[in-house]
This record gives sequence, C-alpha cells and structure tokens, in this order.
Amino acid sequence: MEAILRWMCTILLATLAVERCQSQDLIGPSPANQGVLRDGTHTLTCSKSAEVTDQLSWVDDTDGGGILMFLGLTPISSADKYKNFAVVSNNAEELNLVINTAEVEDDGVYICQIAGTSTQQQVTLKVEVLGSPLEITPMDGDRVTVTDGETSNIVCTATGYRPVVTIEWYHKMNGGQESQITDGVTQTEETNPGDSDLFDVVSTLQYTADKGYNNGELRCVTTGQSAAQSQEKITPLNVQYEPIVNVQYGSDEVKCSSDANPAVPEPNGYKIIINNTDVHTPACVESVCTLPLEVDYDTDVRCNATNDVGMGTDTTVAIPGAVITTTPSPEPTKTTKPGGGDKDAISTDAGPNVGAIAAGVVVGIIVLAVIIALLVYFLVIRKGNKTKNSQGSELKPVNGSGGDSSKPKDRPTPAPRNSKGDAHDNEEGKKKVKPNDNPDGLLYAQLDHSNKPARNSGNGNNIIRTEEPTEYADVKTFIV
Repeated sequence: MEAILRWMCTILLATLAVERCQSQDLIGPSPANQGVLRDGTHTLTCSKSAEVTDQLSWVDDTDGGGILMFLGLTPISSADKYKNFAVVSNNAEELNLVINTAEVEDDGVYICQIAGTSTQQQVTLKVEVLGSPLEITPMDGDRVTVTDGETSNIVCTATGYRPVVTIEWYHKMNGGQESQITDGVTQTEETNPGDSDLFDVVSTLQYTADKGYNNGELRCVTTGQSAAQSQEKITPLNVQYEPIVNVQYGSDEVKCSSDANPAVPEPNGYKIIINNTDVHTPACVESVCTLPLEVDYDTDVRCNATNDVGMGTDTTVAIPGAVITTTPSPEPTKTTKPGGGDKDAISTDAGPNVGAIAAGVVVGIIVLAVIIALLVYFLVIRKGNKTKNSQGSELKPVNGSGGDSSKPKDRPTPAPRNSKGDAHDNEEGKKKVKPNDNPDGLLYAQLDHSNKPARNSGNGNNIIRTEEPTEYADVKTFIV
C-alpha cells in the first residue's frame, strides 16, 4: 500500500506528492528558526522513516548555493566554515548536525534532505550573543527621580547584543499591577564599536510622571532572542510632588499637615495666615504643625506648605467653640513653584471652601434666632404693660375718691388762654395735685373746655353744646 502511495506521489501528483512525502518520510529540525549562544553548542535534528533507504544529507544554503556538507556520516565540504561542524547518528534513520563553539559566522540556513530526492526540510539558525547587563539612565543613586506631571527622558541601553533586540518598558504602582508603556518609546541601533558583529540598542522613554507611582517600579526588558534569556533592568521610582495640605481648627488651635515628596521642611516650610493678612510660623512635632488661636467671630485661616517642587495650600474657617473633625479637606490648589513668586503669597485661585459655606449658614441661623427672640420679648413686655394699665388704673375726679361722677367737687379751673390757644400765666388757673390727694396712687385725667360759656341744665351740671366747636381742650395727667 505504501509503495502504491509513493508511486502516486511521484507520477500523478508531483507537487502535492512532494509535500506529502516530506511529512511521511522526513522529520526535519523544529522549530524552523533557532538560535545558539556564541561559544555555545547546538544540535539540529533530522530523521527519516524506516522505509526510506536513501541516505540523509545536510546542505548549507545560506548564500543560496546549496553546498553539500555531509552525506550520511561522511564529510563532503572541507571549507573552513565547517571546521566546528559534525554529524552524529544513533541509528540508520537519523542524522543530526552538531555545531560546536558557535561563532557569528555560523549564522545561516541549513537543509536536511533525503539524498537524490527533493524531499527536504530547512532551518534557519541564528548565533546569538548575550551582551552586557541593561543600564537605565539617568539614575539618582539607586532609583529614578522624576517630578509629578512633568515629562522626563529615561534611557535603557543594551550593549553588545546579537541579533538586534527590542527593548520594552513597564511600570507599576507600589504593590499594584504592572502595565506596559507603549507611548513615547523610540529605539535606535548602532554597530558595536568594539565588535562589528554585535549591536548596541538604545531605547528612550518620554515618561510623564504620576505621583501615584511614587515608590513603584520602572522596568526595561529585551525581546527578540530565542537562545539567550531575556535581560531586564528594574529600578525604583521616586516621584516628587508638591504638598497636599490639610488644615483644621478646633479647641482654640489651628492644625496643619501635608503629604509631600520631598517632605516639607519644619517649621519654616509652613505658614499659617489669619484673615489673609497675619502670617505666622507654627510649631511642628512629627509632621503636624500647630498654632494657638482664640477667636470671637468667624475667622479665615489658610495654611501654605512649600517644598522643593512647589507650594500647596488649604483653607478653613475658624468658628468660636469649634472642635476638630475628621472631615478631609479638599484637594489643594496648585500654586507657583519656588522662584516664581512669593512662597507665602496668598493663592487666589482656591476653589469654594465647604467649611466657610457651612459656617455662613450657621451664623445666619443664629442671627435669625436672636432677631425672633428680641421681637417676642418686646411684644410680651408691651402686652404686659397694657394689661397692667387697663386693670390697675381708673379715671376719677381730681378731688374725689369715689361716689357720683356726675357731681365733681372742686374741679380746677383751667387757665385762661390767648388767641393762639396758649395758657396765660394765671395763678388762679393752676392747681397742683399733692401726693396725699390720691392715696391710692391711681392715674387721673382732667379735661377742661373753654372759649364757650357753659349752659346749666338746671340740676347743677354744665352742658357742652355739640353743635358749637370746642376750640381748646386741656388734658392734664397726673401720676401720684
């Protein structure tokens, strides 16, 4: 059956037969691309099926010339290139090509073939060179130092590698997951000045720092070699950022602290400003700065903290009797960096202060309550006075303590008046009420009518005629 299949392969379906015969009769080296370290030893394997009686051979097809190196175990070419080449076989079905102490010149394309046929498989061999350990620059001691929000050029160099490698970049937060950086990466390759068979690769990363990666890691790694193990360089990340400030007021004290890299120098790096005018340097203990402050009214308080990167600020409102809470302060507003203005200058671009708004609402409620209390107080007092007067006072005749009000006794005679209605200085028209005239301490009123003669009713009472106007009325009130 196999003889018939072989006959069909060679006679009826020549092109297809070659591929099928290769898969059945020849097992060549795998994978098709392999590597060997310089000065190392590498073996390319090849075998045939037991039914194939023809010998196996190895051919060098690097330059497309098809140079026969070995036919079975017999060396054919005496070229200097093959002085470190050999073939080994453990049985009649295999023939393996061994490259000892590999050199760069051993790079090439090699073919394992069934002699006298077109049945063959080829492999491309690369002689690899593992160069020097990777280097990252610039370094700040044992770490890379960058500034939050700013872009820096960081370089990873691979020296003396073969073939040309590709350098990849990764970073991760402190304790977080690693992620690859693909943006801002450029790579250049140059021939190594000491060995023209080797290459120097320089990868430049334009890295925009984020303070979230402070105390994280930055890593560069080589790819593109199969025999050589990938090389990598890991360095800690030191991301510097301006202070994130928190200020609070309570118990007659201002407290100010910050999160910053580098840390804010104490105490001179802190300034506490009262009502945008009075600047104070607080006392600091273990990164917490305090300033005693007693207030009688709502007072604006600002804390500025400055390090080598810039200045951060936070504000609050000092309210009399307030206690410190754990409410976090809002994100600080970025201000000018050192050299760009007065470090202690008040920032005018800070956002709305929640504490100030809340304090304003509280003050408004207190003022409204005071106004309502005062109104209620005056209304109650006024009503009480009216009630007292209406219950404790009675109009009585001047010279009487009771009896028939229709018969007044010894009513005072009103003083004569001039044409303007003013009273003349007439001693007879004046009457003084002495304290003992009113033992009950009551309120008395006396109404005098003048200008028209009174008409007697016949029973001793004077009558004022309503059809005639009364031009003068004199009311005298006595409180005894």
